[in-house]
Amino acid sequence: GYYLQPFFLPGEPSAGFKVLQPDDAPFLMERLKLYEKDLGEDYLAYRNHCLRVMSFTSYFLGKEPDAGPKKVLEAALAYHDLGLWSDLKASYLGPSAERARKDLSGTFSEPELKQIEDIIMNHHKYTEASDPLVDAMRKADWLDFTNNLRFPMRSGMPSGNLAKANTEVPREGFFTALAKRPFAIRPDNPFKAGMEVMEIFRW
Repeated sequence: GYYLQPFFLPGEPSAGFKVLQPDDAPFLMERLKLYEKDLGEDYLAYRNHCLRVMSFTSYFLGKEPDAGPKKVLEAALAYHDLGLWSDLKASYLGPSAERARKDLSGTFSEPELKQIEDIIMNHHKYTEASDPLVDAMRKADWLDFTNNLRFPMRSGMPSGNLAKANTEVPREGFFTALAKRPFAIRPDNPFKAGMEVMEIFRW
């Protein structure tokens, strides 16, 4: 019941819960546009995943981040899974973080770049992260990843918020796109693809 409620019997969304749209995340959109060709037919699915995760992150933080942390979050979201497409790596956290640092080194300070890397490297962490922004995005990404499996790890997220996000920023087959990528990268060795993608999960 708890897991299926957002899909069949959702409650009312929280007062003030906002599902972010492309115009709410200009830096995220700017970075994604640079990789639209790499993302190909998965562009819309990935874009919408990023927007839902950003919306959930704000909820877990208790408010929308201020301008500086918001831009850091937008940057991290743009790159967090990108290595699956841009670098053709099934074990994609490191390549995604490296690409983010390379692309963004002239835009962010060193502490901000480190936080962007931390968000990317820890977004599949099972346990709590010490940095509140890193941890809020971690919970938000787990929520959206499992949301696509229809068995959401809600971490207290109200069912109405999840239903609202799914309606206003549709999933567009994101989980299917994500699940297929490692095997598209390594069509000759599905077993190795599966083993490599397991490297993204950490305690």
